[in-house]
Amino acid sequence: MIYKIGDNIISSLGFTTEENFNAVKQGISGVKHYDAGTFDLPEAFMASLIDKTRLNDEFFCHCGLDPQSPIARESDFCRNVGYSDLEKSAILSVHHANEEALIDLSNEKVLFIISTTKGNVDMLVPPNLPKGEEFSPPSGELEGAYLWYSAKIISGFFKNPNTPLVVSNACISGAAAQIAAKRELQAGNYDYAVVTGIDFLSKFIISGFQSFKALSPEICRPFDKDRCGLNLGEAAATIIFSKEPKKIDKRTKRTCALADGLIRNDANHISAPSRTGEGSYRALNYLLNSIESNNPVSQISFINAHGTATPYNDAMEVNAIVRAGLDNVPVNSLKTFFGHTLGAAGVLESVISMKALEENLVLKSFNFHEQSFENQINISQENHFSDKRYFIKMLSGFGGVNAALLFDCPQITQITTDKIICGNLWIKKQVHLSFKTPEEITGFYRSLQVDYPKFFKMDGLSKLGFLASEMIFKDYENRFIPREDAAVVCFNSSSSLDIDVQYQDTINNIENYFPSPSLFVYTLPNIVTGEIAIRNKFFGETSFYIFENFEKKHIFRTVLNVFSDKITNFVLLAWIEYFENTFEASMFLVTKEQTGLEFTVKNLEKNYKNPKI
Repeated sequence: MIYKIGDNIISSLGFTTEENFNAVKQGISGVKHYDAGTFDLPEAFMASLIDKTRLNDEFFCHCGLDPQSPIARESDFCRNVGYSDLEKSAILSVHHANEEALIDLSNEKVLFIISTTKGNVDMLVPPNLPKGEEFSPPSGELEGAYLWYSAKIISGFFKNPNTPLVVSNACISGAAAQIAAKRELQAGNYDYAVVTGIDFLSKFIISGFQSFKALSPEICRPFDKDRCGLNLGEAAATIIFSKEPKKIDKRTKRTCALADGLIRNDANHISAPSRTGEGSYRALNYLLNSIESNNPVSQISFINAHGTATPYNDAMEVNAIVRAGLDNVPVNSLKTFFGHTLGAAGVLESVISMKALEENLVLKSFNFHEQSFENQINISQENHFSDKRYFIKMLSGFGGVNAALLFDCPQITQITTDKIICGNLWIKKQVHLSFKTPEEITGFYRSLQVDYPKFFKMDGLSKLGFLASEMIFKDYENRFIPREDAAVVCFNSSSSLDIDVQYQDTINNIENYFPSPSLFVYTLPNIVTGEIAIRNKFFGETSFYIFENFEKKHIFRTVLNVFSDKITNFVLLAWIEYFENTFEASMFLVTKEQTGLEFTVKNLEKNYKNPKI
């Protein structure tokens, strides 16, 4: 396990963990009504927004500037120093978390991991253009919208020498980032991991959820029979993890730790959850098996569910919880307090839940009155005491992704370090695809004579990944491959910027406003992993990471770490780039079976874009 040694939350409810936790205990919600015209949107909405004035004041103070000085109030000041509001909130959150952890953030043994869904996507907003004219910015003007760029700004502020890891895995990003931290620390690659989840709201994000008719006109009601949709929120939240606990309080001798975590795919649909909760059930079942007890369910204090208050998500989670035999364990959701904070949700809600566990407290699920599910679960309706040592955090997202985390707050008597040890891995097959135009991609699909009409609905990134996977499995034992725990792990530099620009064009002009749900879902880069999982019925981990360049050592270690759960049997690894004039995919089938080339950093680099298998 890895130990929390510092944390922070910046949200509508406050700028410290204590402020946020106290508000939650008192039943105070940060969700408010915002009129049409906010973010230049034609419809009103409910959301939880950070106080930007306070954000700037506190950020400038910590940068050694007087927030009342003229230079600090100039609108272009932040642009000159290179910090967006999103980046400022992340930097401030890390700073506050480290006031508790007290580590040297510039040390090479510290890894920064950033979880976000859309980062600075609001930088795609065009200048005022003549009516009917579309905005097509050159890549040089989009630098700030690249997720890796924001990550470099954040880690660079603290003079950290390492390449930051960016996780963009839809709404489970915050959980996926913590799992990545656990793997990196247990593998001995780093001593500390700084995990920061950040997402800010914008016209881009809110219009997309409005296009799905997914937003509630009132404060959301997770698991309630009258639930009708979610609220959105923005936040920055940080957890600093260590391989060893900090100095333990002599009175309580308790410290929270991330004991385990797993990601599993539904292999069902890119935007609708599995009715049976397949991926969530598999993740929950894995965590229960990792608890050393004859009755692991009895050791769990509560489940902090994803609990978005949408009809299908909540019903899916109920089914997964019941299938795992956890229907009597208290369940709560924090979405009524913070809204759905997207890439920050997994980090923020883990911090609040850890605080609750440390105080032997089970928080109530605010704004819940009555459930109407066929299978009933134990919704926590009042804050109450519990002395059990574990809690589970659940998350789900577009692309069929699901994650579950197991947190432990034990009485520390002896520290043991679990080191990840993986046997040799092998590259069984590899392909590289490169096209000059999108039309060539479609032509190549037709030449394969594949019968999969859904291909034509995919975005370009998903089409590339789909075709590469088809080539990997073409004539491969008639597709009779182990699927239960097959993982798909993809990387790139541009995230989903190609489809982001296309979606932005649909909302630029208020007179020609037509946000498309079919476009919006593909503005999450991890959808390509979901498409591959659905096609092949892979129920294993699906994850998407962002780097500025092909970081061979990071990529190698990430794939190696996926096998650390000891149940993954092979990983489909891919670098897929679809933006402007680059349409390329390099994909490797990495397996435990001794065949082909040994999976090493050298062979990964040697065969990238130049397959020899």
